[in-house]
Amino acid sequence: MEINLMTSIQPIRSKESFSIGDLSDPICIIGMPGVADIGKFAIDQLIGIFQAKKIYDIIFYGYPAGVIVDQSMLSAPKAEIFFWKDDDRKNDIFFITADAQPMNPREIYELSDFLIEFLNGFKMSFYVSLGGYPIKNGKVGNPSIFVTSTSQKYIDRLVEKDLCSTISKGVVIGANGLIPSLANLKYHTEGIVLLAETSNMALMNENMTDLNASLKLIKVLDTLFNLSLNIDFSKKNVDNMNQNLEKKRKELESELDVGKTIASKQEKGKVLYI
Repeated sequence: MEINLMTSIQPIRSKESFSIGDLSDPICIIGMPGVADIGKFAIDQLIGIFQAKKIYDIIFYGYPAGVIVDQSMLSAPKAEIFFWKDDDRKNDIFFITADAQPMNPREIYELSDFLIEFLNGFKMSFYVSLGGYPIKNGKVGNPSIFVTSTSQKYIDRLVEKDLCSTISKGVVIGANGLIPSLANLKYHTEGIVLLAETSNMALMNENMTDLNASLKLIKVLDTLFNLSLNIDFSKKNVDNMNQNLEKKRKELESELDVGKTIASKQEKGKVLYI
């Protein structure tokens, strides 16, 4: 497809040979990093569940100037677009996530606008963004899901089905809110933003995750789009997944502490920044 490229944003086609073919009423589900990474973790899980294929990496000069190191492998920060083909020809799904959000508001707008233009080439029929809504102190056992939308009819539909609650006032910060709202403004494509209730401690602790909230978002999506997902939402399974995540987080923190100790012993001007 033809698209005017901004020099600071570059879509890179996946190395895998994969043809999208004719599309069936495609929808886009977005989960960028944000509050407790609730939306991003939900998207990561959905990509795995659907075995969606990566079709594009999006390189953007507005991302933090560094690379991600995981098991000694280097990776530049990027946004990613995955695709799942619906064999029943109801809704093909595009998934968007990223390693980070851009550094300032202008760059968030630039990336959001680029993604809208890019996806409009595939004739998106609907956008869904996923994120967190920090409103309570302490742990949230059974998080509520809140909805905001570009159209009142979708809010009414979700509330009537007892899937979501409404939001009277507030701000959705970042690309998770901008993409569906700008897509509606520019191309009249409707969309919703689903926000899972979480502890407001997430605003003060960037390492906090809330797997329970992420899975609740997936459960609502499953019901909303009749995805027939086979997921164990039991408390035992969620607790096990949380424990595994916490273990990985502590391992990473331990590795970072070792790195800090080594760096502190380096002579001035010879510190290796990673």
